[in-house]
Amino acid sequence: MDNLISQALNKAHMGIMIVDRHLKVVVWNAWLERFTGKSVEEVLGLNLLEVCPRFKSNIYLNILQNALYHGQSRFCSSALHKAFILPNEGEDEQLFRQNMHVEPLYHEDRSYALIQITDMTHTNTRVYKLKNLIKELETEYAKIKISEKISKHLSLHDPLTGLPNRLAYNDRLAWAISNAKRNHNKLAVMFVDADGFKQVNDTYGHHVGDQVLLEMAKRLSETIPSADTVARLGGDEFIILSHLKDDHDAEVIAKRLEAAFSTHFKIAGNYINLSMSIGISLFPKHGQEPSELLRHADGAMYKIKKNGKNGYGIYEPENA
Repeated sequence: MDNLISQALNKAHMGIMIVDRHLKVVVWNAWLERFTGKSVEEVLGLNLLEVCPRFKSNIYLNILQNALYHGQSRFCSSALHKAFILPNEGEDEQLFRQNMHVEPLYHEDRSYALIQITDMTHTNTRVYKLKNLIKELETEYAKIKISEKISKHLSLHDPLTGLPNRLAYNDRLAWAISNAKRNHNKLAVMFVDADGFKQVNDTYGHHVGDQVLLEMAKRLSETIPSADTVARLGGDEFIILSHLKDDHDAEVIAKRLEAAFSTHFKIAGNYINLSMSIGISLFPKHGQEPSELLRHADGAMYKIKKNGKNGYGIYEPENA
């Protein structure tokens, strides 16, 4: 039977040793021989602290003492501890990871400590690689999210001014109308077109024209209430979606816009005066659908243009 047990110990895929109360090694299996290069004949009878210096540490001495004198078991994970059994001389111990189980044993009124060492090096290496792969995937996912966010922003915003574009405005108008129908709110759609902007481009060039458009976007954004939307449709055409308490509020906003454009633009040393033509349609008074409100505001704006520009007008049925 002893021979059978000895064969079993030497076939085990882990390090198995047993120490007595004096920490003398009484069992040292083949796995430990291969790993340390120390034969069983060399080790048996030696003090464990000579054979395995790691156990000189108080934490591990206490674990052994608790097993030998108090019958306590203990598990130590490779994730939290350095290798317990050092490898053959010349090998880097930092490359090895081991789990350790310590169990009390008893024989003929004597107590012993069974120390089982499981090599976790390959498992830890795989875990390390997996963690790195997860980090790489997380980084890639973050890049994709940023790319998608940028792509979405570009699809809904004017590249020059950064304002919402026609597509974004139409979405907001449709949502605002739907919400207004449920809550009986009022809205205004305001077409804003610069008078004589083509002459600015022809006189000063497109670079100055772009700077003027940026300044127009800034003044429009700063003039309307923060809850409202100003979008650029293209060229010198802008459009505003305004939430009203009363239809009269649309005229109040239009007059503020006129005042905002009453002072000249100073661009690249040039003083440029621009007036605005503004056409307004009201929800629900002038229509229930986005296309209807947009068409009526556009018609009101062109009527202002036709009648001399520089002003605002609210849609009237004869505009159609």
